[in-house]
Amino acid sequence: MSSSDSAAGLKKASDSTNQPTKTSFPLFDLEHQFAFYGSYHVNPVNVAIHIICVPTIFFTALILSHYFSFFASTVLSVQPITIPQWLLNTGLYGSESTYELNLATLTALGYATYFIILDPIAGSLYAPLLLSFGQWSNQLYALKTIALPGSNDLMSVYSLALGIFIAGWIAQFIGHGKFEGRAPALIDNLLQSIVLAVFFVFIEVLFKFGYRKSLQVRLKNRIGKAVLEFRRSKALSTTTTLS
Repeated sequence: MSSSDSAAGLKKASDSTNQPTKTSFPLFDLEHQFAFYGSYHVNPVNVAIHIICVPTIFFTALILSHYFSFFASTVLSVQPITIPQWLLNTGLYGSESTYELNLATLTALGYATYFIILDPIAGSLYAPLLLSFGQWSNQLYALKTIALPGSNDLMSVYSLALGIFIAGWIAQFIGHGKFEGRAPALIDNLLQSIVLAVFFVFIEVLFKFGYRKSLQVRLKNRIGKAVLEFRRSKALSTTTTLS
């Protein structure tokens, strides 16, 4: 093997290790995880759809968990957590001053904790909102029915949450099929779709305000290479099929 062949081989190996793959996922490596997610979300329309739909799906899933969880009564046999006054003052937590622990609120707590580990600043900014999703899921479940805007008609919270949940998933699949032209990350990495996407859409918004510019540049480069590699692979597959 010539020295030029060796150099080319080393460069190819180096490039491949820098690309997000289906099998290599350091659980607490934000940059690696986001690079994989970002390679599936490049089209601005699809990104916008996800920024709206991912938190919506997460919130409605928390509501629905009250109906399908082991904690159907919504309250564990432990003392509720008292919400600090400064959090109550934000208006994010409604009229309840305690945080009842159940599947919904424990899920919100788990997500918030994981995200803070991944990125302490972004995770801490997001945590109050995530925890409020758990709180509001409790309060909406307790209502059972809710008045529709501009109408005196009542609709069950369950039906409304389920409808929005399904619509959110449909919108995301449309975003991938019509605008992104690529199957969602759900196909390749379930963790990305169920957990990390909730955080990454928030970071996408922070990036719009200039958050961690050096990280943005590194991610843009890695995502660009990953997308280029995917398109080359897709073109090669198409050519092989046609031949």
